[in-house]
Amino acid sequence: MDATIILVGTELLNGMTVDTNSIYMAEELNKYGIEIRHKLVVGDNIGDIVEAIEYGNSKSDLVILSGGLGPTMDDLTKSAISEFLKVELVVDRDDYMDLKKKYDSHNLVLEDKNLREAEKPYGSQTIINDVGMCKGIYIDKIAAFPGVPRELYNLFPKFLKLLISQGKLEKNIYIKDILVWGIPESVLETKVIHLFDLKGIHYEFLVKDYGIIIRLQTISTNKLSVDKITSGLYKIIGENVIGEDEERLETTIYKYLKEKKYDISLAESCTGGLIASKFIEVDGISSVFKEGIVCYSNESKQDRLGVKKETLDAHGAVSYETCEEMLDGLDTDVKIAVTGIAGPNGGTEEKPVGTVYIGVAAGDKKYIKKYLFNGNREKIRRITMMRAMFEVLKILKG
Repeated sequence: MDATIILVGTELLNGMTVDTNSIYMAEELNKYGIEIRHKLVVGDNIGDIVEAIEYGNSKSDLVILSGGLGPTMDDLTKSAISEFLKVELVVDRDDYMDLKKKYDSHNLVLEDKNLREAEKPYGSQTIINDVGMCKGIYIDKIAAFPGVPRELYNLFPKFLKLLISQGKLEKNIYIKDILVWGIPESVLETKVIHLFDLKGIHYEFLVKDYGIIIRLQTISTNKLSVDKITSGLYKIIGENVIGEDEERLETTIYKYLKEKKYDISLAESCTGGLIASKFIEVDGISSVFKEGIVCYSNESKQDRLGVKKETLDAHGAVSYETCEEMLDGLDTDVKIAVTGIAGPNGGTEEKPVGTVYIGVAAGDKKYIKKYLFNGNREKIRRITMMRAMFEVLKILKG
C-alpha cells in the first residue's frame, strides 16, 4: 500500500507555520510498510484542495489530509472531500451531542458556525478526538485530520488501528532502528554498506537532530537476519550507537545510570540549561539526576562551583582550567561541565565563536577537551549538548 499526504493551510505556504505533521504521519505509516508516494501542500482554496485529492486518489491507495477541519470560513477540507466524492455534508446527531458536551464542559456557547466541526461527508466514519473539538474522518480511502499537531497525534494511532481492524494494514512488518551519533552520514554508509546485502530487507538512513537512524525494515520472519545485521553494526560502529528503536541519547544514559546506581549533576554555561532540559524529558530521571547548575556568570562559577578567581583572571571563563574546576565543583558519580562562546558576539582571534570546552567524569575517569563548533548560536549550543552527553555515554559504556 502507498499513500499521498495533503497538507492544507495557506499558513504552510507563506512560511507562517512549519510542517511537522507529514513527518510524523510518514514515520508512523512506514512502520506498516506504507510508502509515501507524494506530499502536497495547498492553501485554503477549495478548488486547489479538490485538485490535490484528485491527484492523490489517482496515484495512491490512501489519501490523507491534515488541516482545514475547523469552524471558520477558510476551513474547507470536508467540503472539498464532499465535492470530490459527490456526497452531501451532514451533521451526525451523535457527533453533534459530543461536540455540544465539549463546549459545555469549557463553558463555551455552541454557535451555528461551530456546527461545521460536527459536519462530515455522508458515509464517513468518525475518529474520536480526545484533545480537541474536530473529529477525524475516513471515507472511501480518504482520511482527514485537524492540523493541530497534538490533535493529530491523538487521532492518528486510532486511524491506524481502524485500518488494521479492517485488514488493510500488514501486521507482520518488522522494523529495527539503530540510532548513531558522532559520525557523518557519508562515512557511516561507507563503513556499513556491505552489511545490507540480504534480499527482502529494506534499509535507509534518516538524519535527525538527535542523530542518524539506520532503519531496517522487513517482514517478521526475517527478524533473525535483521539481528545478524544489527550485530554487525555494533562490531563496526558500536562506539557511535546511542540507542535502539525508541531510545534516545538521554534515555540510554539514564539506563546506564540506573544499572550502575550512579547519580549525575551538570554545570552549564554556554548551553544555559539545555542538557538539564533534555535529561528532564526522561520519565523517572529524578532517581539519578541531582541538579543542573546554570553558571552563566563568572560570579556564579565562583560562588556555586568554587572556580577560583585567579583561574578566571589568568585563563578566562572559556578555558580548560575553568572547565576542570567547574567539573570538580560537582559532587556526584557522573558529572558534566561545559563552557564556551556560542556567539554571535564574544569571539576573539584566540577564542573564536564556537570555542567550547566540555568536561565529563564518571568514577575515576575524567575527560576534558576543547572543541571548535560551526554554526549559529542555537546550533553551537545544541551540538555542545549532544557532544557532552555522547562523551558521558562513552565513559559509561566503558
